[in-house]
Amino acid sequence: MQKPIQVASQSKHRGRVVDVCSDRLRFANGLEYEVDMIRHPGAAAVVAVDDQRRVCLVRQYRHGIEDFLWEIPAGKLDAGEPPAIAAVRELAEETGVTARHWEPLGVFLPAPGLMTERVHLYMALRLEKGTAAPETDEELEQQWVPLEEAMRMVIDGRLDDGKTALALVRAHGRLQA
Repeated sequence: MQKPIQVASQSKHRGRVVDVCSDRLRFANGLEYEVDMIRHPGAAAVVAVDDQRRVCLVRQYRHGIEDFLWEIPAGKLDAGEPPAIAAVRELAEETGVTARHWEPLGVFLPAPGLMTERVHLYMALRLEKGTAAPETDEELEQQWVPLEEAMRMVIDGRLDDGKTALALVRAHGRLQA
């Protein structure tokens, strides 16, 4: 198989965070198709694990589902910002936590058929707790949950957020090794 070639792109909407485009792709068989694509700058998300093997979860409102979700701390990359720097920043802003040890846990692709977003996953260890300083548009509740309980929450559907579920599974596996 060969990757299709993008032959055209038309911006449909430029938002505060994302751009919506219609791209025209030419496939190896010569046929061309239109695809809608949401361009997103990417994000970083952190599984913070304390000395008692508890993970930090934050609860916040997510308008896309019109409800609150428990998630790991995460946020959008600023322009030109490396994902590892964004992870440190987001963990400190949302929770007040800093870490002396960081491990990458790979990437989560939320909806590759629709958007370019890549969420870079990290595990933070050897933590120091401080005071959170969330952005003005963030209203967060924080909870520390034993990692094994967080894994049960993923399995039984109490944690539905994809990046959170994948990052917790990867962190759990890394800590078992």
